[in-house]
Amino acid sequence: MTAEWSFPEVAVPLNREGTMGQFAWLEQVATLSTMLDTLEDRIAHGDLGTPGLEDFKSVLDDLRLRAWSLLMATSSDDPHGFQERFRTRRGTEMCRALCTDLRTGKLSGRQPELPTLGAAARDLSAAVKEVGRKPPKQRGKDVV
Repeated sequence: MTAEWSFPEVAVPLNREGTMGQFAWLEQVATLSTMLDTLEDRIAHGDLGTPGLEDFKSVLDDLRLRAWSLLMATSSDDPHGFQERFRTRRGTEMCRALCTDLRTGKLSGRQPELPTLGAAARDLSAAVKEVGRKPPKQRGKDVV
């Protein structure tokens, strides 16, 4: 059974000038909760067609980790540096875990996404080497 998934529209609160105001945490959490309730109801009623559910779960996992990083950064003397270190450490952990899982067979070598993962890993490796060759004052700055 294939189903199309639709969720409530997410409204971004605007201020009087018609621009995005302060982030509305409660509204965004309520929207995510409603989306999850919708998924649970559909699955409970036998609608097992779940296109996009894995992507949705991955985004929620990433959101959780990034939100934790932001919370930790707010108590840091260098919030931006904290976030950069957090992302770098998280990426390192993920890369090492994937290598271990592939080598031990925990992750099948027949996954169709592996060539894309390999290409992304090569791109990351090249970017790390490139930034390592730049003088320290240019690191982390956008050059236009």
